[in-house]
Amino acid sequence: MKIGVSSYAFRWAIGTQIWQPASPLGPIALLEKAASLGAEAVQICDNLPLDGLSDSELGQLGKRATDLGLALEVGIRGSQPAHVRCYLEIAQQVGARLLRVVLAGPDWEPTFDGAAALLSEIVPELRAAGVALAIENRFSMLPTELACLVHTVDDPLVGVCLDPLNSITRLVGVGETVRVLAPLALSVHAKDAVISRPGAGFYIVGCPLGKGLVNLTGMLETVRAAGCSPNVFVEGWMDPLEDEIATLAQEELWARDGMAYLRRVL
Repeated sequence: MKIGVSSYAFRWAIGTQIWQPASPLGPIALLEKAASLGAEAVQICDNLPLDGLSDSELGQLGKRATDLGLALEVGIRGSQPAHVRCYLEIAQQVGARLLRVVLAGPDWEPTFDGAAALLSEIVPELRAAGVALAIENRFSMLPTELACLVHTVDDPLVGVCLDPLNSITRLVGVGETVRVLAPLALSVHAKDAVISRPGAGFYIVGCPLGKGLVNLTGMLETVRAAGCSPNVFVEGWMDPLEDEIATLAQEELWARDGMAYLRRVL
């Protein structure tokens, strides 16, 4: 079990479609920032896509990770067969041992049977590549449905990327999400949030690790008790602040403090 950062820990430093910093963080700069925080691993997700890099650039990325002593995981959004296979090849090129997948993507929503068929079909390719595939619990499936999908495929190379908070969007709490998915965890996201009631409804907002509703210690104990030893990655649900300087400073502080908190927990 290694600790590290996801590219989503630096959502604003990397940039989004609607918010771009003056100097966006690139893949190698992400590795160097992670190493400066004491990370042992980095998960490069779909907010920092790698399929636009040349073979030479991918080779340089993998070498830099090795030089910095970082284990790599790569991630995609959308489980179209060609997309999954493209990133399976990228994982091999950069030396990543895990491909994290969000099943649904833009204009793409696989059925349960379609996802099961794709995953079952690709298992021999995963085995040949030496890469595991971890499906993140997001918004299209309940944790119980995702667990059923993984059990249907029934191969140790296919599991889940456990995120304690994402399933709140399906009205499933952190405790239930962890209970259902911990035994299948091949990768774990560590983030936290608080809930307030400013009016008639509830407002869920991200906060630094250890300051909110997620019992991270309990989550990792449950994962370990299930016999799993996944890498754990700091992420963040942080809204941008009044300007770029303040936003990027707080984002880095949350990542740095999150790494320190993970070290204490583990």
